[in-house]
Amino acid sequence: MDINQTLFSVTKQLAELASNVPSQEKRDEVIDQIFTLLEERDTLLPQVEPPKNENERLIMNKVVELNSQINVSMNRILADIKKDLTGLKEQKKAHTQYINPYKSLNNVSAFFDKKE
Repeated sequence: MDINQTLFSVTKQLAELASNVPSQEKRDEVIDQIFTLLEERDTLLPQVEPPKNENERLIMNKVVELNSQINVSMNRILADIKKDLTGLKEQKKAHTQYINPYKSLNNVSAFFDKKE
């Protein structure tokens, strides 16, 4: 199998894996698999040869299309992670306010006398 075909198969696996938005429980496993495929793809990219015939040109065009799909899917996964992180921050803030409700208040106060 030549480099271009190998790149296409790895890119296709990556696109299929990234297109399925994982649940919170399985997200870490899926992200580890995505990183493995990205590293494999990263080693293949410098070795890519220009297409020699029409078939290879079609394969490389499919790789480019799959790459755009991968970008969209990865942005969606990133948005889900950001949403979960903001939810955790809000939950932590609510928890600390429940434990110590007076911590967030400004404790600097002064008594001003009207007569000077």
